[in-house]
Amino acid sequence: MKVAKVIVRNNEGKILAVREKESQQWELPGGKIKENEDRFEASKRELKEETGFEAENFEDVVRVEVEDSEAVNCWITFTEDFSGEIELDEGELDDWRWVTAKEYRELDWHADSGYAVPAIRFLDDYLD
Repeated sequence: MKVAKVIVRNNEGKILAVREKESQQWELPGGKIKENEDRFEASKRELKEETGFEAENFEDVVRVEVEDSEAVNCWITFTEDFSGEIELDEGELDDWRWVTAKEYRELDWHADSGYAVPAIRFLDDYLD
């Protein structure tokens, strides 16, 4: 399975975290990459579907392979170029917040979202 997750950083340097409705745990916005999409198209689509944000100019941060019940290739992308107001996909998500990298590490994040911790913590190094 291929997945794209998005690190969205606001002008205060904070990262967007969203809470999954079913598990009540936090993660980055994103989801499955469709057959005819690349990771940037999926990032743009998933961000719009889950949060209502329109975004452009995605950059690669890191690709992580996660072993669970199946192998998951996860591309973590990044954007600061977004607009709109938060409108959560109420079928999947029930809360959101802007957090620092330290605050993200301290959230009760979804087990499948642990791979995002180093990407967020060392974001500027990855982008260099």
